[in-house]
Amino acid sequence: MLKKMEQGALIVAGTCIVTLGLMITLTVVTRNLFGWGVTDDVVIVRELMVGAVFLPLAYVTADYSHITIEFLFKRLGKHSKLWLLAIGSFISLLILLPLVFAAWKGFFHAASSGAYFFSELDLPEWPGRLAFFVGAALFIIRLLVIFIADFRAAISGNTEHLVQRSDAAYNTTEED
Repeated sequence: MLKKMEQGALIVAGTCIVTLGLMITLTVVTRNLFGWGVTDDVVIVRELMVGAVFLPLAYVTADYSHITIEFLFKRLGKHSKLWLLAIGSFISLLILLPLVFAAWKGFFHAASSGAYFFSELDLPEWPGRLAFFVGAALFIIRLLVIFIADFRAAISGNTEHLVQRSDAAYNTTEED
């Protein structure tokens, strides 16, 4: 189920990117040809950017597609690598957990207060805040799944986990 949610968020992020491109193109064309731009284009582009950046984080994390530095990691023994992965996953969770709470707080405030952007269209703030919260929440859930798998492998000494964890083409961590 988590994988399907991540794929759904990825599709929405892709839609945000396509919409961003269309919005920017339309604004540039209308300003150059007609002397006017799309109303609230800056606000709309800024909010779409949130969806484009945060929604695919969980999918990329599940695929282990982040940029990594392996020249030191490759020199460690297999059991050291397992523990390093578990510790890294735990630290990532600790660092990013406040992000989810801040995202929830921002979304809840925007939704409950009816906050909106002061502009011509008076667009509501909650859709962008919701995208930020959903992206951050999926990211944390995926990190938790990865941490549990890493910690189990480190405790049991399961070096087979290293093949899955260090091979981005493997796809995703198994969800128990």
